Amino acid sequence: MQETFDLKEIAEIRLAADRMADAYQKSADEFSFRILLPRSEKSNSRAKKLGMTMQGEFVLTLRKRDIVPIVREVRYVHDESHYGWILASSKMFDRFEQKA
Repeated sequence: MQETFDLKEIAEIRLAADRMADAYQKSADEFSFRILLPRSEKSNSRAKKLGMTMQGEFVLTLRKRDIVPIVREVRYVHDESHYGWILASSKMFDRFEQKA
């Protein structure tokens, strides 16, 4: 992973989207990020809202830079208090799969 973002607030998303877009613009083939979202037994609406907002901001940031993203994703249960979301280039996923 290049970097992990543990998102708890909407206000954190703008910085994360900018850093991800910078990394993608620099080297799309080496792009990989893990995003942790809050997990709760009572409600997962917060995680969904943060995830959808993150996705929208990231895509919008890339579009403003005239970049078409080619990114794969995996969503999973990271631990008892987080969902995990991996965004990476196809080449990075191929590397992950070869190591497994």
